[in-house]
Amino acid sequence: MNTFNYILRDLTVFAVAYLVGSLPFSYIFAKMVKGVDITKVGSRNMGATNVLRTAGPVPALFAFAGDFLKAVLLLLVLTRFVPAMSREIVFVAAVAVVLGHDFSVLAGFKGGKGVATTFGVVLVLSWPVALVEFGIWFVVMALRSTVSLASVAAFATLPVAALILRQPPKLVLIYALLAVLGIIRHAANIRRLRAGEEPKLDRSYFRRR
Repeated sequence: MNTFNYILRDLTVFAVAYLVGSLPFSYIFAKMVKGVDITKVGSRNMGATNVLRTAGPVPALFAFAGDFLKAVLLLLVLTRFVPAMSREIVFVAAVAVVLGHDFSVLAGFKGGKGVATTFGVVLVLSWPVALVEFGIWFVVMALRSTVSLASVAAFATLPVAALILRQPPKLVLIYALLAVLGIIRHAANIRRLRAGEEPKLDRSYFRRR
């Protein structure tokens, strides 16, 4: 394969990963199950938490699963079934699928905050890091009942956990990029957290039908 073909292949992988990431499952399931346009209600964020608050637990579960699995399935296909796929191109695809989720071309370049999709990426690329990150998210969530705080804590510790668990330097860099992106996407939440105005997750959301 000559240089041009390598470049064409890499660009194709990036484009496909971005398009897969762009699938707006939160919007789709909230609209399909409850007829709710989540871009116009609640926080207007296309994420499972906003679906839970505005449409209920069933579409929220489907939304989370869709956002999570689009990263998992994409990376599994690339790593298991595509021949001669370098680790570096898989890393590029990992970033692209999260970018697609956060800035979906199918939703006017709007999107979610990348929590479920990033977790899917980390689970495939380094499951021990994913377990640590889930533990951090769970503990913070249990203590503070605030999804955004738990998510920011998980993003902030992602490259640190990768370093401690001796992941490859290039993967640590990818996680650092995803962490920065995730924290930036939570900028409004961070401002509300500092002002003491960020809403906690009410258990009554899970009892809605």
